[in-house]
Amino acid sequence: MKEMDDLIEVSNILMGPNGCPWDIEQTFKTLQPYFLEEVHEVIEAIDSEESGKISEELGDLFYTVVFCAKIAEKEGHFTLEDVITTLREKLVRRHPHVFSDLAIESIEELKVHWEEIKGKEKAHEKRESLLDGIPPTMPLIQKAQKMIGKISKRPKFILDSKGKEDRESAFGKKLLDLIMEAEKEEIDAEGALRREVKNLEVSFREFEKKTTGADS
Repeated sequence: MKEMDDLIEVSNILMGPNGCPWDIEQTFKTLQPYFLEEVHEVIEAIDSEESGKISEELGDLFYTVVFCAKIAEKEGHFTLEDVITTLREKLVRRHPHVFSDLAIESIEELKVHWEEIKGKEKAHEKRESLLDGIPPTMPLIQKAQKMIGKISKRPKFILDSKGKEDRESAFGKKLLDLIMEAEKEEIDAEGALRREVKNLEVSFREFEKKTTGADS
């Protein structure tokens, strides 16, 4: 794709000997905060439902991936082509119902096969728990829901939120119960809360504009 080739050419110039001094100095670790920032900007753009904004923010996030791959290439770790090839192979491997003759009769059956394939892929990592692999830096509500989803696959484990009954623990239990309910109903708890907080912010800002000077 010509557009992709043009982007790679721009990236090569920026990171070349006569390129941008800031770009040239970046590393995997220095780019970490930019990954987080760009992901949050994509999420915000999606919530805005503005196509132009979503497209722009996806571009920024995509270039952060390209940028990181070019750093890896410069340091001799891997190339952007390696990233794309690994992704393509994973997509084909994880969709045997599309790229082979495996028959799938339901979404639930599809999920079972998906987890089996992922389990085989991760076997070399010698994971000791179903919870291994959950990123520790995930937002807490999202992390809790991810944990609950995995824990629920072990029906002999009693999934509840028991704890000592002080005020803080009781409140934490209520939050956890709501996240359990969200997982059961297949609701993105993090996204639901984020959108309601945004609605609250918009409503209060409108209230402030209407009541400015009313109390003075």
